[in-house]
Amino acid sequence: MAETGVTVAVPTLNRGGFLANCLRDLLAQDHRPLEILVVDQSAETPPEVARIAAERADIVSYRKVGFRGLPEARNYAWRKARYEAIVYVDDDVRCGPRLAAEHLRALSIPGVGVVAGGIDEANKPLDAGPPTGYFNRWTASPMGGFAASGEKYADHARGANFSAWRHVIEKAGGFDEALNVGAALYEELEFCLRVSKAGWKIYFNGAARITHLAAPSGGCRVEDVPRYVRALAHNRGVLIRRHISFFRWPVALCRLALLGASYAAHYRRPAALPACASGAVAGLVAGGRPPKCTTGA
Repeated sequence: MAETGVTVAVPTLNRGGFLANCLRDLLAQDHRPLEILVVDQSAETPPEVARIAAERADIVSYRKVGFRGLPEARNYAWRKARYEAIVYVDDDVRCGPRLAAEHLRALSIPGVGVVAGGIDEANKPLDAGPPTGYFNRWTASPMGGFAASGEKYADHARGANFSAWRHVIEKAGGFDEALNVGAALYEELEFCLRVSKAGWKIYFNGAARITHLAAPSGGCRVEDVPRYVRALAHNRGVLIRRHISFFRWPVALCRLALLGASYAAHYRRPAALPACASGAVAGLVAGGRPPKCTTGA
């Protein structure tokens, strides 16, 4: 296992200061061989990031790309990665030196295709579950609990910190670029559900741990509430169509409608209600199509 290389992929957009600190932590990893693959969708290269990439070109593969989208960045990364074991982390995280090694150890468990890592939120209460990484197939709702410790099998991972084998990603069909709507919600969840359908297990390893800093700007945030709700409903509609038994649809769609109504009431934005309805319909249609995975091909 010590000879198995690991690529840590870091999709990034307009978060230079956070990214520089993330890269310093990743360069301090115990594990070798190691590649840090930065997929930068920003308009400009932050000077400190450019300096780090130039000084550590033996490990840091800095790629400036012309597209924007989290699923697209993930697909680009697994196709361009130097090694078969691929760890995905957000650009606004900090981690200790054992992150890559712990991901690889858990990935090496027979039958495991994806590893969900532990996540501490720097500015929020601990989300320790239970249950960790559970997907409710009646309501199409994912549970968190990724601040838990220990190890267990799960249904899904969270995008800020997870890993997968390249051949598993390819066999499962990659990350669905049709979910690049708004904040690309549920894109990692939908991928994990397809990995499970393809015959691999999802495993939670709390020791493969990061602290998520939740940068106040940059990334794929959506500030407009109706637009955010439409994107949420669209991607939830894809989940319902693709991964929920038909007889459960009424429950899942009612839960989605209640979610849209709660956003409309909380933010006093009635426009979130029709946005939720139109997004759900579009998502149900999109879920009937195969996943789109073209970036980096």
